[in-house]
Amino acid sequence: MVKEVESGKYKIRVSVFNPQKKYPVSKESTFYGCYSDALIEERELKSRLKQSFESGLFDIKTFSDAIGLYRENLNKKGGVSIHHNRKIDYLLKNIGKIKISNFAEKYETWLNKNQFSGISRNRYTEIVRACFNYLKLRKIIKENPIDLYRFPKYKEKPRDRYLNKDEQLRLLNAIREHRPYIEPIVQYMLQVPCRISELTEARRDQYNSFNGTIFIPDSKTGIKIYKPVLNMKDYFDSIPPGCPWLFYWIDDKGNFRKFNNIRKPFQYCVKKAGLTDLRIHDLRHISATDMYSQGIPEREIMDIAGWKTLMLSWYRHKDSLLVSQKLNNFYK
Repeated sequence: MVKEVESGKYKIRVSVFNPQKKYPVSKESTFYGCYSDALIEERELKSRLKQSFESGLFDIKTFSDAIGLYRENLNKKGGVSIHHNRKIDYLLKNIGKIKISNFAEKYETWLNKNQFSGISRNRYTEIVRACFNYLKLRKIIKENPIDLYRFPKYKEKPRDRYLNKDEQLRLLNAIREHRPYIEPIVQYMLQVPCRISELTEARRDQYNSFNGTIFIPDSKTGIKIYKPVLNMKDYFDSIPPGCPWLFYWIDDKGNFRKFNNIRKPFQYCVKKAGLTDLRIHDLRHISATDMYSQGIPEREIMDIAGWKTLMLSWYRHKDSLLVSQKLNNFYK
């Protein structure tokens, strides 16, 4: 608003919404000159007030404050994938309280303490760097704190963990004895390469009994996947009518629950089976390796697993002894 109070004297008042305080903030100014120049001053005053919110009024003290603004921006642009959101949640939970003033040093200590693989270190550092670069672009912070330290990109070496048939049977037997409610989901992962989240989030209506497939509409790579049920059709057909999930457990009150944390009972059974260094995600690579060994073409395994690129050659277990034996049999 521009109001002339005397000849050549104008009272200017602007109002701008403050996104941090969640309400409009006003500012007044007195301007001397002509009316057209007063209108220009009004626009500039409004612009300066808006910039002050973006640069000075955001109280960015901890990484939690920073990652919150970064995620808010991602949601405005179209949202965040489930998998990316989980990584942000993990960072928020573990390093959210670190102050920006000494973030780089504390972050490096956290990385080293947890002994992350090269892949995990790279992914977390990519998110942290993108977060601070966004705040720097918005002029909310002056410098990216991790630019002061060297966080090199680590060489990404795939895990090569495999279970032979005897070891797979030992694992399933331990599960049947100690945690039988996770047997169906583990048994399925040993047959079909899946990400654990694809199965824990899978609902009953994603199963098609007629064509024997499970439809995965929102895989990590953003492509739609149909996975075979193989020899577990009886299990899927016998899911109780009131259960909305494909893989579930039943609480003390008889309610059907989806899995929120299957890693803990899985690791318990791994120890009971006498196995070491086995993660539930390894089952994805083990089942892909078994499919490849059975002669299923690589392109078809990629379609089922949801790999866009030649990830099978990267993740499948390399067994030169098995290849040599096959070649010997071929030339007999």
